[in-house]
Amino acid sequence: MKKVNLKIILFLGFCVSLSLLAKPREEALIKAWEAIQKSDPKTVVFEKLEENTYKFKTERFPFDGILEVLNVSIDDRMSDSEYGYIMGVVEVELVDIPRDFMEKYSYSYSMWAQNNMLYYDKETKKWLSNKDYYAEAQERLPKPPRMFFWNILSYGPIIILIVFVVFSLIVINNLQKKNRKYMDFAEDSTKKSLELIQKSLVLGEESNRVLKEILEELKK
Repeated sequence: MKKVNLKIILFLGFCVSLSLLAKPREEALIKAWEAIQKSDPKTVVFEKLEENTYKFKTERFPFDGILEVLNVSIDDRMSDSEYGYIMGVVEVELVDIPRDFMEKYSYSYSMWAQNNMLYYDKETKKWLSNKDYYAEAQERLPKPPRMFFWNILSYGPIIILIVFVVFSLIVINNLQKKNRKYMDFAEDSTKKSLELIQKSLVLGEESNRVLKEILEELKK
């Protein structure tokens, strides 16, 4: 019996120690949540009236009344994973809101409700807002090295344009060379043709002169 009682006492002590460890975490969560609510640029009034009860007014949606904290929940099931995190949720109620409030202001309310979800930074040992936690998480994630191949692909359109321009210049240059050769050939052919024509004219004149002399001799 003594051994059994000792085990029970140890177990109860362990449970009490866990509860004592959990309580400061919840208190810290509430304090961080209060700070986030106060720092929200849309918050007009956030005043603690008593335990878990606050005077609250915001410009995010038409509310000016009492906000009550119903429960605080801490979820650490993912804390041991590679990118583990501990999430804390402050469950609240806006007292005496109209029945159609959520239907009319569901989007603005959901944006505000993100302030009620916090994440515990195990390095700084502080509760962070949804926005701040994800900003820090992005910075801590290892950035993949940029591969040379992907760097080339990122400049693909520019490279294609340069290749096209170079190819066009080569084609134009070749065409100019061919045109130049053709023009030179045509010029040479024209010169030779003119020379042949001139020689033909000279021969024609000489033939006419000889024929004329022959006719004159025949007349005699």
